Amino acid sequence: MKNYFSRRKTRKKQSWYRTLCILLIIILVASIGAMLVQTNFGKVRTMNISIVTDHQQQLNATLYIPQNASAENKVPLVITSSGWEDAGESWSYVATELSRRGIAVANMEPYSHGTSGMFYQKGEMALYTNMYSDGMGMVALTDYLTSGILDFIDTDKVGVTGLSMGGICTWTTVQHYGHMYNAAIEQAQSPDSDGGESITEDELLAAQSLLKVTAALPCGSPPTANNGYDPSALHVNVGCLMGSIEECGDLVSTKTSRIVGDAIEGIEFINSSLSDGEKVDYVEEGTYYGNREDNTLRIIYQPLSIHGAIPIVPEAVRDIISFFTYCFEVNTPVSPTSLIYPAKLLFNAIALLALLAALLPLMDLVLAMPVFQKLRAEKEPPKVPALTDKKESKKFWIGVIAGGCVSVVTAFITMPLYLKIFPDASCGTPTAWFNIAPMNLIVTWTFLNTIWVAFWFWLNFKRDKKTGLRSDEMIGLKIGKVELFKTFCVGLAIFVIVYGIVTFCKWSFNTDFRMWMSALKPFKPEKLPALLNYWPFFFLFYVQYSLLINGAFRVEGMSETKNLVICGLSNSLGCMILLIIQYSTLLITGQTPRVFGWNWSDCLVLAINFWMLFLAPFFVRKAFKKTGNIWLGAIVVSLIFAAMGVMKASMTTSLLP
Repeated sequence: MKNYFSRRKTRKKQSWYRTLCILLIIILVASIGAMLVQTNFGKVRTMNISIVTDHQQQLNATLYIPQNASAENKVPLVITSSGWEDAGESWSYVATELSRRGIAVANMEPYSHGTSGMFYQKGEMALYTNMYSDGMGMVALTDYLTSGILDFIDTDKVGVTGLSMGGICTWTTVQHYGHMYNAAIEQAQSPDSDGGESITEDELLAAQSLLKVTAALPCGSPPTANNGYDPSALHVNVGCLMGSIEECGDLVSTKTSRIVGDAIEGIEFINSSLSDGEKVDYVEEGTYYGNREDNTLRIIYQPLSIHGAIPIVPEAVRDIISFFTYCFEVNTPVSPTSLIYPAKLLFNAIALLALLAALLPLMDLVLAMPVFQKLRAEKEPPKVPALTDKKESKKFWIGVIAGGCVSVVTAFITMPLYLKIFPDASCGTPTAWFNIAPMNLIVTWTFLNTIWVAFWFWLNFKRDKKTGLRSDEMIGLKIGKVELFKTFCVGLAIFVIVYGIVTFCKWSFNTDFRMWMSALKPFKPEKLPALLNYWPFFFLFYVQYSLLINGAFRVEGMSETKNLVICGLSNSLGCMILLIIQYSTLLITGQTPRVFGWNWSDCLVLAINFWMLFLAPFFVRKAFKKTGNIWLGAIVVSLIFAAMGVMKASMTTSLLP
C-alpha cells in the first residue's frame, strides 16, 4: 500500500512537470512565432527606444525599421499612439503591415500608459490637458524622430495616427505644427518682415519646414471641437477613420458613428481644404478629395468595426495601409489586402492563454518546495451533497442566477457611487491614490458584489451547517497564521515567475502576451503603489467568490467541467447582460445607450475583460483542490488580474519619484 501511494505521488509530480514543460514550450514557440511575423521573418528590425522630454518625462516607443532603410535609402515614418487604457503593442499589428511595405513605424506608449512616465501637467482635467497640449508625448517624439538624429528617416514623409485618445493626440500633433506654420506666415506678412506684406520664397520655405508631419490619420476621433479639431491648422494630407458601428457615435451630429454622406462633420472636414468650386454637399466613403501634391488631400474611411477593435479589424488595417502608402507614394509589390498580422494576433493570444494555463502547474512547482510542501492537501475536501432534494436544487440554481442578476443591480448603483467616491480621478485630475479611473469603477462594482456574495454565502452556510448539510471542512476557510503567510509567499512566488516569463519574452523577442486589449506586460516599479491600491479589493472579492464556488456550488454528482462552466457563467453573467444591452442597442439603432449610467467606454473595458471573468473559477477551483483552502487561488487570480489592469492603464500620477 505504501508503494502504491508513493507511485501515485510520483505520477502526479510527473504529470504537472510534463504539463509545465509543454506550456513553456508553447509560450516559447508562440513568442518566437509572433516575433517572426512582426519582423516579416527577419526583414524588419524592432528595437525599443526611450527619450527624455520636457520636465524630465520618460517616453518609450518601439521602432519597426525595414531592412532596406539606410542613410542612402531613407524611408517614410509613421508614429502611432494607443488609445486610453491600452499600451503601444496594441498598434503592433498595424506596424507589422506598414513596416513590411517599407515604412518605418514608431509605436508610442503615451504618457501615463504602459512603461512611459507620467504626464507633467497637473490640476483639474489634467489628462485632457495633456492630450490637447502635446499629444501625450507625440509632439515630443515627432520632434525627436524628425530632428535628423536617425539618418534612415525621410523627414519629408512623416505620418501620425492613433486610436481614440491616440486619435486626439494625432489631431493635436498635426495641428501643433500647423499653428507654427500659421504663425510663421502671419509674421512673414507683417510690414517689418523681409518681404514686407508679401511672402518671399525663403519665408515660405521656412514656414513649410515647420510642418514636420506630412500625413495624419486620426482613428476613432471624429473631426469635432471636442476632439480638438481645428481645420485652420491643417496644411497637410489628412484622413479620418471611424468604425461604422463605433460606440462613440453620440459625439457627432448624426448621433451615430456615420460621418460620411450628408453628415455635417464629414462635409465640413472634406470642404476645409477645397476651393469654392470644388466643395461638396455629400461625402463618399473611401474617396480621395483634394490633391496629394499640394497637401489638400482629405478622405474618410468607415470600416465595419467597433471602436476598440480598429487596430485589428482587417478592413480598418487595409484602410490605414492604403492611406499612408498613397500619401507617401510608396511603391510596394505588397497589396493592402495581403495581411500577415492575423498570425501574430493568434500567436500573441496563444502565448497569453498558455501563460495563464501555466498558473496551475506553477502552483505545483512552488508547493513542491520543502518549505511549502505542508500546504498541499492530503486529500480533496468533501463536496456539498448531491442535489437530490428539489429544495436544495432550487437553492443552487437561485444562487447561480442571482449572482449574475445582482451584479446587474449593483452596476445600476455603481456609477453614482464611483463619481461620489472618486470625483477627481473620474475626470482625469491627478490624485495620489486610486489614480486609475476605470480601475476605480471596476473596484466600486467589485466591492458591491463582494458584499452580496458574502451575504448570500454565509446566510445559506449557517443554515446548512445547522442541518448537517455542510461543514467547515467543505469550504476551506480556516487556516493557521503561519500557513496563511506561507500561502501568500506561494502566491507572490507564482506572480514573480509569471512576470519573469513576461519580461524574458519581451527582452528576447520584443513581443507581449495579448488577446485584443487584454495583455500581460512587463511590470514597472512606478506601478507598484497602484497595484497595492487595487489588489485588496480584487482579493476580497475572490476570497468570497472562492467560498461560494467551492463551498456552495461544488456538489456531488455533477461533472467538474459542467460545474465550472456554470460557475464561470455565473461570474460573468452580469457583465454579459450589460454588453448585450449595449451592443444589441448599438446594432439595432446605431446609437449607444448609457447602460445604468455607464459610459460606452466603461462597458468596452468590460467587453475586453469578459473572458477573464469566465475563466477565473477554473483557477480558483484547481487551487482549492490542491491546497484544501480558498486562499491560494484568490491570491494568485487577484494579483494577476489586478496587475493586468494596472500595467496598461492610464495612471494620472505616481507616488514614486
